[in-house]
Amino acid sequence: FHKEHTTAGNDPYCFVEFYDHRHAAASLAAMNGRKIMGKEVKVNWATTPTSQKKDTSTHFHVFVGDLSPEITTEDVKAAFGPFGRIS
Repeated sequence: FHKEHTTAGNDPYCFVEFYDHRHAAASLAAMNGRKIMGKEVKVNWATTPTSQKKDTSTHFHVFVGDLSPEITTEDVKAAFGPFGRIS
């Protein structure tokens, strides 16, 4: 988990890495548009799954945007952890 601010005034974003493609896909489908800490978040693939070789890739990256400025690593783990093992 790495939280970043793009520019002053913009909401922070992060990347969540899963070991399993299915878990990443499930988190994307369930969490996009959901509220975390009162803010509706955007969840997308950080890279297109088709560009990742399933037999060699060990991490599947999900982009999470429009986060609350107060969010912590533990908040993100709590929100995305139920979908599978996060790397």
